[in-house]
Amino acid sequence: MATHFSKLFWGLLLVILDFSINGFDVLADGVGYLLVAAGCRGLSSLSNRFVTARTLCFVLAVLWLIGLAVRGDIAAAHGLVTMVVNCAMIWQLLGGIGEFALSRQRQDLAERAGNRRVAYVAIMTGTSLLAFAMQGSRNAGPLATILVIAMLILIVMILHLIHRVKVELAT
Repeated sequence: MATHFSKLFWGLLLVILDFSINGFDVLADGVGYLLVAAGCRGLSSLSNRFVTARTLCFVLAVLWLIGLAVRGDIAAAHGLVTMVVNCAMIWQLLGGIGEFALSRQRQDLAERAGNRRVAYVAIMTGTSLLAFAMQGSRNAGPLATILVIAMLILIVMILHLIHRVKVELAT
């Protein structure tokens, strides 16, 4: 079981890290999504939320592939769809982690999973709304910086939670 949580951790880390050389993403997000899907498959007996998260990871991998070819006006719509599916995947993934924590009488970890999933969707929604509302504005910089920093901190907190659940509950 710990191996499956490791797949979640490393898959999400691959998705989060973006190293580009001449516009080519060296760490393919699609591979990260497939790794998360593999971890969810191994955890599917713990919660149906992992089954849903796995399906959404496959959708995200396909969207990532489509995104390689999308240009122009449709790119904004593609980005919005990807963001919505990504939020749904994280919502289900953390919901599954929360249910697993509750099954092991770890209310503290379950609450953290719940709080992090709400924060993730809120920050992603806020970032998207800001991007649309402030498109072309020079005043968006400070607020955008705050949201990016908040998202980075939250992602580290999500990865830390996955690691804690792996070490404390899955071994």
